[in-house]
Amino acid sequence: MSRRQFLKGVAATSAATAAGPFFWKQLAYAADAPPTQFHLTFGRDASSAMNVSWMTAAPVERPFVEVLGSRIPARTVQYPGYPGFFHHVELSGLPASTDVPYTVGHAEQAVAATATTFRTAPSRREAFTFTAFGDQGTDTPPNALGQPPFQPSMNTELARAMDPRFHVIVGDLSYANGNQQIWDDWFAMIEPMARTKPWMPTIGNHEIESQLTGRAADSWGRWGYDPYRTRFLLPSNGHDDLQNCFYAFRYGSVHVVCIDNNDVNEEVRNNIGYTGGRQQRFVEAELLAAREDPDVDFVIVVMHQCAFSSSSKHGSDEGVRKAWFDVFRRASVDLVLQGHDHTYERSHAMVGDAVVSTGPTYRSDVGTVYVVCGNGGAVQEPFNPQQPAWSAFRQALKIGTMRIEAEPNASNGMSRLVLSEHWALDGSVIEDGIVLERPSKALRAQSAAADAPGAAAVPASASPALSPAAPQAPVETLPATGGPAGAALVGIAAAAGGLSLRTLTREERQEELRDLTST
Repeated sequence: MSRRQFLKGVAATSAATAAGPFFWKQLAYAADAPPTQFHLTFGRDASSAMNVSWMTAAPVERPFVEVLGSRIPARTVQYPGYPGFFHHVELSGLPASTDVPYTVGHAEQAVAATATTFRTAPSRREAFTFTAFGDQGTDTPPNALGQPPFQPSMNTELARAMDPRFHVIVGDLSYANGNQQIWDDWFAMIEPMARTKPWMPTIGNHEIESQLTGRAADSWGRWGYDPYRTRFLLPSNGHDDLQNCFYAFRYGSVHVVCIDNNDVNEEVRNNIGYTGGRQQRFVEAELLAAREDPDVDFVIVVMHQCAFSSSSKHGSDEGVRKAWFDVFRRASVDLVLQGHDHTYERSHAMVGDAVVSTGPTYRSDVGTVYVVCGNGGAVQEPFNPQQPAWSAFRQALKIGTMRIEAEPNASNGMSRLVLSEHWALDGSVIEDGIVLERPSKALRAQSAAADAPGAAAVPASASPALSPAAPQAPVETLPATGGPAGAALVGIAAAAGGLSLRTLTREERQEELRDLTST
């Protein structure tokens, strides 16, 4: 492992660790250390893999998860300077589309109060809903950065009330900023939802805690990423020293890729280039392979710093654009969820920085829709007065939850994502009825089978037109403002310089994928 010796294993029976200088009181095992801060995350394949995580204030003997008649031992980890112990169990081989009861325990005793249930993803195309927001914070004074009154927790309850299959949090989770009690408060706040519904996080700039505690030159020093990476267990990216920094998972026919934009942005520079290009290679391979996968309808990217934002605080980041615009185009990414700016804002369908279609129904096989959903709970910020041409809708000063409904087999022969945004204070709609659609792969496969030699003829009504709609002429976009990257947006110049609106052929994408995976 490089730099940090990430996630140092702690023997559960080792009293020496617990007796270190960060404990004010040495607790006993078992009953004196009840499990807290439960949360779930998916493994790479959400239909068969689930991670269960929790914390105890002292070491416990032989922690485990009891599931489907078996006890699976936990891995116990700790980061320097924090007195608690984190326990993670990676469950695999689970049955798809199943409600799975589980209980945690230690010292051969299950803790009855922890008994609850999670649900695995379907193994086939199926409609489902998930929720998203970023930049949340906590309610707890005196260190809370949440917008009063108590809107971070109210927004969590709103997301929970929508009964999603999972929740995505788009960076800047707790705003601990070096105060580890705030992490504890944040996990306690989300636990009622997160113990039954996976919360899938992305790293934001406030997860680099050292830059906010006087060690700006060493973002991997105390604390750095240690609290975030130790408290979560996320799907592997193939690099032990970068575990939990970026990853991907599949739910039904939706493939989600979570990116750490601290690696590429031009504003918060502590971690720029820290992956040595490994994240870029991972993301490109994931996106291109997902687009080629016949079982994937939609490809979604989750990242913190914005490619598109008209907030007066940060705005669009040129480093993010340079890093990802080309591969998002080549992989025909459908939706990008962003945070960082504490607003809600949605773009039209974009290729590079050119608008290629306007809604409220978008062909996502022609362009990508970007949404800033950084209104998760932290104090909100205003927009620049002039709304750019790429900005389809924006709303400041309202904390809210984004609801995304996946419809793999819509009645019009399309696969759809339907987007809406809801206000935390009363659940009312901020925006709804936004549709991203592309020709259904399932219907294409059925049509191909029907056209095979010897197949029965398919009625015309059962085979909708699947050719992409012609893209609209690009319209000039206004410069992004706010943040250091604002002046670099050049309207349609990038498109004129060679960005093509043509969808790549299957052979071209396969060739790109071979090139990536061979390096």
